[in-house]
Amino acid sequence: MAKKAARKKAPSKKAKDPHPEQGLLALGSALKEGLPRGVILRGEERYFRERAIDRLVKAGADAGLEVTRHDAADPDFKLAMLMDDLSGGALFAAGRLVVVRGADALLQKGARKFSAALLETAKAYIAGAGPGALVLAADKLRADHAMVKAVLAIGGPVISCRKLWDTPPPWDDDPRKSELVQWLVSRARALKIPLQPDEAVYVAAALGNDLAALENQLEQLRGRGTEGVRSLVGWDSGGSPYVVADRLCEGETARAIAGVEALFQSGFSGGSGTRTMDRSAVVAMLGSALSQKARESLAGARTLAMGGSLADAWTDAGGRGGTMAQKAFAARLGRRTLQSWSRLARAAGDLERRSRSGATVDANDFCSLAVRFGTVPGPGTRSRAR
Repeated sequence: MAKKAARKKAPSKKAKDPHPEQGLLALGSALKEGLPRGVILRGEERYFRERAIDRLVKAGADAGLEVTRHDAADPDFKLAMLMDDLSGGALFAAGRLVVVRGADALLQKGARKFSAALLETAKAYIAGAGPGALVLAADKLRADHAMVKAVLAIGGPVISCRKLWDTPPPWDDDPRKSELVQWLVSRARALKIPLQPDEAVYVAAALGNDLAALENQLEQLRGRGTEGVRSLVGWDSGGSPYVVADRLCEGETARAIAGVEALFQSGFSGGSGTRTMDRSAVVAMLGSALSQKARESLAGARTLAMGGSLADAWTDAGGRGGTMAQKAFAARLGRRTLQSWSRLARAAGDLERRSRSGATVDANDFCSLAVRFGTVPGPGTRSRAR
């Protein structure tokens, strides 16, 4: 189960990469014509990469190929063995299907394990004739990378295995419209589990953006119906106080409340990997994170109100992090008016001071704040704070 969910913002209508399911369908069509000599699976969602690899391995076995596997993250990984597999022929088969996980660590310039020799050998292998195939799975491999161009040049597929967006698109605030929730409903239907979209929102908020964990929970729900789904699905991710603070600031009422409940029921994982279950620690961490993010956002909103640029707002808010953090900050500012940010910062500050003064602060206080300052209506609710 995932201990921390990766936060994914919804893309614009001109998303660069297609939905991964489309890539898997395209791969299935390609395999009907025969096993491609080269295939690249690029993206951070392991669930889709592994589904694609399973299909390719089956196709390779059906074609009588010897299958060899290599993983750059494996302590026993040997570059020399991979080079041998790409340079020599199969001993007891017509050809060889070579699967390489973590390929970006080997092919991306600047990576600690980068090998220019491997890059050239891999390009030569996929350009060869006869039976055989090379499958490269990588979390991050640029679309203009030399290996990507080489695969495309021979007509091989480059499949997007990106994370699904777990927030709804900017043109529709309904949380049921997020890619993650829609995928969950679709998988439940395929498994003959009557999971409703509203329930899928709850399950996704509880478990986070971890498709393998979500499918595992669906398997456990098979045959049990969805009555009492909240008690059947455990709060395994626990979430992060910083992620929940983001949801509170962004006004995502349903997801914020789900995150608060997850923290207070299951705690959160610290940097050492140990899980903190102490509710006073949850209150302190969440209260501090919320107050800080609200103050930073208020500072940025004031700068914009005075005619400053987004870059100025980022600086005035004490911007920390790279380009993605700056983009997330800019998107967050647009979720509220200056007056709403001011009220939220005041309420968050009051909540933090109460907790530090010894007053009782619990999940209900944070949930009340989520409802009071919600800007994104959940199913059957209305937007409140703008």
